[in-house]
Amino acid sequence: MIGIDAIATLVSTTVDKIWPDANIEAQAKDDTLKQELTKELEYTLGQIDINKIEAASSSVFVAGWRPAVGWAGALGYGYEFVIRPILNGLIVAAGFPPVFPGIEIDALSSLLFGLLGLGTLRTVEKVKGVARK
Repeated sequence: MIGIDAIATLVSTTVDKIWPDANIEAQAKDDTLKQELTKELEYTLGQIDINKIEAASSSVFVAGWRPAVGWAGALGYGYEFVIRPILNGLIVAAGFPPVFPGIEIDALSSLLFGLLGLGTLRTVEKVKGVARK
């Protein structure tokens, strides 16, 4: 009987290597994905803690960089969609070619939309009454 058990184990191992069980593969993929998501969550939570520390700072160089980037984005949009078209329109109406160049709005949009997303989270904090004074 010992020989039959050894042969059965050998056949089972060989079959598993040739035709692996789909459930085992799916479980392995799920475990890998879970580990990656856990690492990403830990990173995000760490970044949130850093953001809280920065926002609590009284130094304008630490806590003021987000408002500065927000104002830069607002000024960029103001230039691109209000000031530049008006000035170029006036110059063209005077008979000259337009001279005010456009800016790279894609990079500005990425930056500003990211900040607006963070601003939305800040609004939620204020509405729930958990924002610091």
